[in-house]
Amino acid sequence: MTSTVPALKAFSTLTGAEIRQRFLDYFHEKLGHPIKPSASLIPDNPTVLLTPAGMLPFVPIFLGIQPPPAIPRAVTVQKCARVSGKASDLENVGRTPHHHTFFEMLGNFSFGDYFKDEVIPWAWAFVTDELGIPKEHLWVSVLKDGDQFDEASYAIWTEKVGVPPERIIFCSEKDNFWGPPGPTGPCGPCSEIHFDRQPDGPSPKDDPELLDTYRFTEIWNLVFMEMFQDENGKRTELEKKNIDTGMGLERIAMVLQGKSSTFDTDLLQPIIQKAAALANVSYGSESTQDVALKILADHARFIAFTLADGIQPSNEGRGYVVRMVLRRAVRFGRQQLGLTQPFLQELLPVVIQEYKTAYSQLHEKSERVLQTAHREELKFIETLDRGLAVFEEVVATSDVQRTQVISGEQAFKLYDTFGFPVELTVDLAEERGISVDLDGFASAMQAHRDLAKAAHQSVALGGGDQTYADILKQVGSTDFVGYDNLECEAKVQAIVVDGESVETVEGTNQPFEVVLDTTPFYPESGGQVGDRGTFSREDGHHGLTVVVRDAQKMGELIIHSCLFDNGGSLSVGEKLTARVEPDYRQRSAVHHTSVHLLNSALRKVLGNEVNQAGSYVSPEVGRFDFTFSRAMTDSEIQRTEYFINTWVQENSLRLIEELPIEEAKKSGAITMDGETYGDVVRVIGYGHRSKELCGGTHVHALGEIGLVKIMSESSIASGIRRIELVSGERAYKAFKQQEVLLKKSAGLVKSPPQDLPDKITKLNEQLKSAEKQIAQLEDKLVSGQVSVLKSEAEANGGKLFKAFEGLKPNQLKTLATNIAEKMDSYLIVLGSNTDGKAALFALVSDDRVKAGVKAGSLIKELATACDGGGGGKPNMAQAGGKSGHKVPQAMSALSAQF
Repeated sequence: MTSTVPALKAFSTLTGAEIRQRFLDYFHEKLGHPIKPSASLIPDNPTVLLTPAGMLPFVPIFLGIQPPPAIPRAVTVQKCARVSGKASDLENVGRTPHHHTFFEMLGNFSFGDYFKDEVIPWAWAFVTDELGIPKEHLWVSVLKDGDQFDEASYAIWTEKVGVPPERIIFCSEKDNFWGPPGPTGPCGPCSEIHFDRQPDGPSPKDDPELLDTYRFTEIWNLVFMEMFQDENGKRTELEKKNIDTGMGLERIAMVLQGKSSTFDTDLLQPIIQKAAALANVSYGSESTQDVALKILADHARFIAFTLADGIQPSNEGRGYVVRMVLRRAVRFGRQQLGLTQPFLQELLPVVIQEYKTAYSQLHEKSERVLQTAHREELKFIETLDRGLAVFEEVVATSDVQRTQVISGEQAFKLYDTFGFPVELTVDLAEERGISVDLDGFASAMQAHRDLAKAAHQSVALGGGDQTYADILKQVGSTDFVGYDNLECEAKVQAIVVDGESVETVEGTNQPFEVVLDTTPFYPESGGQVGDRGTFSREDGHHGLTVVVRDAQKMGELIIHSCLFDNGGSLSVGEKLTARVEPDYRQRSAVHHTSVHLLNSALRKVLGNEVNQAGSYVSPEVGRFDFTFSRAMTDSEIQRTEYFINTWVQENSLRLIEELPIEEAKKSGAITMDGETYGDVVRVIGYGHRSKELCGGTHVHALGEIGLVKIMSESSIASGIRRIELVSGERAYKAFKQQEVLLKKSAGLVKSPPQDLPDKITKLNEQLKSAEKQIAQLEDKLVSGQVSVLKSEAEANGGKLFKAFEGLKPNQLKTLATNIAEKMDSYLIVLGSNTDGKAALFALVSDDRVKAGVKAGSLIKELATACDGGGGGKPNMAQAGGKSGHKVPQAMSALSAQF
């Protein structure tokens, strides 16, 4: 059952999106703050998994690592996630009125610019004047703890802002002091604005602990970084003081909209209602179903935003956090709401639709978001039911019944064998009043890692598929011989159909999986796709051919995904010939080696800021993700491509070494940040051009690559760039395609290819000149209508409502201004359907404004009718709309009111 708070009458009709925009507009337009877009949920700070606060992207500036921007202030709406570590809100989601794993933080910042004298009045004015929250519902907290007293803030609140002293609460350092962000660094007191749902209740002045009850909501925290704390804990005053503020969008929307929970605001209700519809239940009964609906809505936002930012579900780091939250959502959907079918593909589009305007990457990455989530959901559903059954068996054991504790070994078995994040085990256990030995779980995890000699191997058994775990125990690991051979004789160790181990598989169209004792097939790993090829066996006159479509690594097993080519049967124990498709392997190797050369070339061109952040290698393309703070210039891309192709022509031979990890690093071999390596590693080198730790397949000599072409360079996340390249025959075809396009383009403008840039420049100049002449002619036509329209307005008492076709916004403004010239009283509203979009403008004289007619209100009504938005001052306003064809009808309806 969730904790509830009393709802109030709404103070505003503002939507969450409008609050977000109003905050940005207030600090940008009125107070000169540059708007900084939200940073990625993947922080630049390597010590943090996910961005937990609005100030995190600015920590290097606060610490003095980076210089402040030219304009030393900023306003942001930052995407935040709190799921792991001390800041985790996961367990509170759905059970309190305002905890979330994902939320938006509104914040304004000063980097040695303004300080308390400015920010405190600004904050109060925004809350009371801009948002309209009654002052009697607001309280302010100030630091006062022993000798510490933020007298300056107290004086500003009471004397400059006018908050009565009896509305100011003194709080300790525990509640009203921030920082430092590490052992040392900037820190200082903070002052908070709290909203009170029961202003006639007992005063928190007498009992500050009331602030921690659901009667109060902290809506804004103002942090004053005015000191520096050294390694001994000594604090000294900073020469340049900073400001960091934070206001949770969900919380302020809850207050303004008069809701008892952030989940009841328009920011989350569309997602909740979709989940309720999918489950065929109603929301609002404060039942366990309500908790589940809230969890689904919250987790859906988290999943959509993290996947859109490029985080891929995995068993390590932030990828594990995403996988854990996703699986938690699936578990609540299935167990609490009865959603037996995959539902994330139905739920996530609602998140994307609701937030795509503010966060365009949600729409841009929607396909990846939906595909990844659906794939993860299906993977988890396959093992969830079996895992739940095992969990119940664990709970029913005499030891657990006696101690009411699930041991670390038992929790680890659920995690390792059934893909259960330990958080799910904790959730399930808590529902039954049972605890989990998390220290024991951690010990079991470490023991397994030590045994495997690498962290990533401890969870590599196919996401916890018990079938393959059993196969590994029975037959042992697969011997990979594919570095030196593309063909070998092999014995069938196991066959799997629909997740179940079988002795024989018949020749149908149903896919199946095969485990061999020895294989030349390289399994998908390190970004390189798995090999393709065949299994064959001579069988009288007919023989047998099995098509191998893919190879995957699951722990120490290599799993071959197969189909029969033309019937037959295959049984465990049979011997056959395994053959890798040579061309497929070679083209993969060409692209993989090309990506290695790209890594070295980027470091040569861009410097050591470049670090690998991921890669994908197939026969068709090579993709390389890397850390870099900006887009590459055309010159840098050309130089990178030049170095790669020059090195290819040198034709250096491949050198493969097996080295201890520390020795490999000392040799200069490139490693990947965040990657876990074993004690002994495989190093691939080509002369002094490239040397990397890699388990993939590569060409024997660089000349085999032939040619490399960089196809694109783009951003995939904050501080992460991506390059796609093609090599060999595909690179040659890419160059030829560009040559054909160049010749065709040159032919269209009747110019030799070498003169094409000059020709296009000249044509652009001619086009601009023609457009200017057209605009002048259009302006003359518009001016010619002024006298006629002015007469029409005068004949109608100064009122004119007119719809046009093809007039631009500036032309409407010019026309209205000229019509109103020398008129004492006027009400002019003009609109136009221009290229299918609505352009709208209103001009109202002072006397009519005093009489209650306001241009902003008129234009808002008109824009709404045309599927748009806008506004302005009482005398003048303009707007736009998506539906230009609605302008005449909307104008007619508006004019009928006058």
